[in-house]
Amino acid sequence: MRAALARHDIGRVYRLLGTVGVSQRRIAAMTGQNQAEVSEIVQGRQVQAYDLLARIADGLRVPRGHMGLAFTDTATRRLASSPRPHGTKDDDMERRGFLGLISKIVMGAALTPTELDLIAVAPGHPPIPERVGDTEVAQLRTLTSALRAYDLAHGGGSCRDAILAHVQWAESLLNSTYSDEVRPRLLSAVAEIKTLAGWTAHDLGLAGEARRYLGQAVRDTQEAGNPAHSAIVLFHLGRVPLDNGDPREALKFFQLGQIAAQDSRSSLAVAFLLANEAVAYAHQGDGRQAVTALRRAEDEFAHANLDDQHPEFTRFFDQIALDTAAARVHSQLGLGDPRHREEAISRLSRTLADMPSGHGRQRAFNLAWLATCTLADGDLATGVRIGNQALDAVREIKSTRLLHALEPLEVEAQRHRNNRDIRQLGHDVQVLRSAA
Repeated sequence: MRAALARHDIGRVYRLLGTVGVSQRRIAAMTGQNQAEVSEIVQGRQVQAYDLLARIADGLRVPRGHMGLAFTDTATRRLASSPRPHGTKDDDMERRGFLGLISKIVMGAALTPTELDLIAVAPGHPPIPERVGDTEVAQLRTLTSALRAYDLAHGGGSCRDAILAHVQWAESLLNSTYSDEVRPRLLSAVAEIKTLAGWTAHDLGLAGEARRYLGQAVRDTQEAGNPAHSAIVLFHLGRVPLDNGDPREALKFFQLGQIAAQDSRSSLAVAFLLANEAVAYAHQGDGRQAVTALRRAEDEFAHANLDDQHPEFTRFFDQIALDTAAARVHSQLGLGDPRHREEAISRLSRTLADMPSGHGRQRAFNLAWLATCTLADGDLATGVRIGNQALDAVREIKSTRLLHALEPLEVEAQRHRNNRDIRQLGHDVQVLRSAA
């Protein structure tokens, strides 16, 4: 427990409390959090904000020093007071004292609580600009893009706190003043970060929270008058029930997205939604509808002029994304129909070869599907090799959704449990999935 506290591994702290009978509801009451937030942390969300760490320490009656926190009441009063002008006698004394403090740290000496107060920083929030223009909108989008890239590479649990903080900042901009020309661009930028917040919630298994953020994003894109962006959000909304075993409901969201895509007059948007409709049909076991929708998606994509498409779609849907959707269709159908396995293996192999760096989560998904299809196709040695690659990739990603997606691989491994290597692979999958 002490080691977990020291490295701010609050998820492990909460799990250890659970092993001794402390419920998540009780933890929430002690720390002033809601139960959904506690569940997020248990499932991998990192806690980085000082004020939340301090609240957790106080709620659990843990000395703040065990967590490297030394923001005492004395420090609060000191930091709340007016800063002294640079160059005054008091400032010179503090700087000399600070140099001595740093010397102690470098020499490995322990600091007293009073000394720790000298390097404490009061938590705060950046001021909201009086007027929001294109510069602020561009800054908002730039940070969202960086967070999206981190999510793609490492999973939703790797950057959740930063995304939620960014959502708060983005929403605060809507309370500022801006021109009528800037308003739709600002709404669209806010919708982007809310979509990412919803997607990372989904990635951590928080379906209710995902729906709420994505619902807000639909509203914002509609107010912005951006049907192409609405189509993207509706795709994300459809993925929530799809990945939770309800392809019928997913189809309804994808079809709503199709309406928005048609309104945007973007063939790329239409292809994007059709490809995901194909995935939903495959999960329903409707091979005919799935293949038909997939062919339509490929036709629309072939006729799309990517240079003329809405920028939101060019970030989400390219040839690799289309091949990945097709691979998922054939992988799902291949579980019950061997005729689809060869195509699934071919598509998955191609996407893995072409996938750029920085797509760690999708690479892990594709490896897991490829291992499952390869085992089902009877190439056991290759299936085991790819399966172990998949597990190595999964271990690097903080995604509950990815752990759940290993179920078909576990089932397929069970079918070949007389093979020692496959039995070990199945055991490793089971152990990994138990963390979900």
